[in-house]
Amino acid sequence: MNQRKIGSLTLSGLIIGPLLGSGIILLPPIIYHTSGNYAIFAWLLMSIIGIFFAFLCGELTLMFPGESGIGNAIEKAFGQRMKILSSIFLMTAAFMGPIAVMMTAAEYLRIWLFDSAIKAEWIAIVLLVVSGLTLLFRLTFLGNLSLIISSIAVVILTSGSVFSLLFHHRSEFVFENFHAPSFEHSLLLLFWIIVGWEIIGNYSAEVKNPKRTIRKAIFLSASVITIVNMLIAAAVQWTDFSSSQFSIQLTGVLYPLFGGLSISLLTIVAVGLCLTTYLMIAGSVSRLISSLSQSVPSLHILTKKSKTGVPIAAILLLIMIHLTVSILVLLHLVTVENLVALANAFFISNALIGILAAVKLFTSGLMKGIAIFLSILFGLLLLRSSIVALIIIIVLTILFVFYKRGYRWMRLWKAG
Repeated sequence: MNQRKIGSLTLSGLIIGPLLGSGIILLPPIIYHTSGNYAIFAWLLMSIIGIFFAFLCGELTLMFPGESGIGNAIEKAFGQRMKILSSIFLMTAAFMGPIAVMMTAAEYLRIWLFDSAIKAEWIAIVLLVVSGLTLLFRLTFLGNLSLIISSIAVVILTSGSVFSLLFHHRSEFVFENFHAPSFEHSLLLLFWIIVGWEIIGNYSAEVKNPKRTIRKAIFLSASVITIVNMLIAAAVQWTDFSSSQFSIQLTGVLYPLFGGLSISLLTIVAVGLCLTTYLMIAGSVSRLISSLSQSVPSLHILTKKSKTGVPIAAILLLIMIHLTVSILVLLHLVTVENLVALANAFFISNALIGILAAVKLFTSGLMKGIAIFLSILFGLLLLRSSIVALIIIIVLTILFVFYKRGYRWMRLWKAG
């Protein structure tokens, strides 16, 4: 198999864009509106938590590498049933989440190019097909493509933010009375910027010198992501230009430097970041599907790979699922809000199981303490998720964890 391994810079390309994602475009104005000038502290706190989570996921990946990602660590800690359960959570999230991501990109393109001449759903379907077929290229190409897109996005966003802060900053910074419920709500919203690090492990079989490469990539990616998040959050709340006068939010941050090009550049950035998010999620989950299918004879066709190691069959399956869900959105049988609520809950559930595995596996007091802290935070976030998603998650967990034991109890009860 002619499979070229990727280095730390290429792996960083697969991380930075997706972790910034559409959240860096959508969340800063929302968080500022919710918490006022205290918003910057919410961003700082969640950025620190994100660094801890990235470090934890990286160490778990190094302890148990492979295409199953942190599922290998979960299997070691809790057995194969929990590994399969966490994998189902991740795959379910990946069946729905990318559609919401592409709908975000489609909305930006519709406003910029098409106005109301074409539905955003049709644009999203085209983007899904193009992005899905792009996954068929070797991982080195995808990593380099994501690196280029991420670099362009980072340059545009940071330069616009720095220019606005230097030359168009507000003369006075007034801190209103602190409102704890609003700040708490901001923290809950900002949890979405740290979910995603757990997917890195699915690429661990395709990196060279994993210990050095993964640690270096996580350090570089976490540094860049934190800097970009903090700069944009600061520019949104401490510059004179208001985004309310523009058709696309966040344009006001870029306008002082880029002028009339701001909307075009922001659209390109948003679409590019959404594309990298799709490539990371769908690419990692396709590898997970291929890995899990090896132990199921009836699904052996999903293990088929190209000569360059690309899981072709799993990618084509994902494309078909995404197109099916997109058609459901187009027919108004489900909404993007439904998909976001469900996908977020399943992403968090997968991450939470991985963190609990870390609590059990790590022997270092520091690492175990970080894992316990993160498990509490992610657990609280999960409880605030969609009630429908929570019911599904609870039912699946009961079936996977207690079904066999319950069957034995029922047999003993009947015998008695």
